[in-house]
Amino acid sequence: MPPLIQWQDRYSVGVERIDRQHQELFRIVNRLAASITGQPSPATAAATMHEMCKYLDKHFQDEEQYLEKHPEFDRHNLAHLEFIEKTLDFQIRFADQAPDLHREMLAFLVEWLKTHILETDKLYFAYLKEHGLLDQ
Repeated sequence: MPPLIQWQDRYSVGVERIDRQHQELFRIVNRLAASITGQPSPATAAATMHEMCKYLDKHFQDEEQYLEKHPEFDRHNLAHLEFIEKTLDFQIRFADQAPDLHREMLAFLVEWLKTHILETDKLYFAYLKEHGLLDQ
């Protein structure tokens, strides 16, 4: 199965640590997709969902250390919290085997990651660079 989401240079925020973490999130989402399509493996999918939630927690903490200097940090932090809430909801519903959840969950994850990186993270990191607030 081809990857649902593939890293491209356009996703780079210009901070190697964050770019590597975004790339890992893409890999986790692709592993999750592989575990629930074709020959589905519920145990593998559940483990991958758990891994993604743990990784997101670390990633958001790391990213927020950079972005806390941005004047709209609270707004960005709220977007992260809303994403976590939605992902946890998916995780609970996933355990309940809700119908059509897999497609809905994958579509949400892919769209949110792409949109959040391209339309939010990139702008916030660019602002920090322009204003000399970015410590690499």
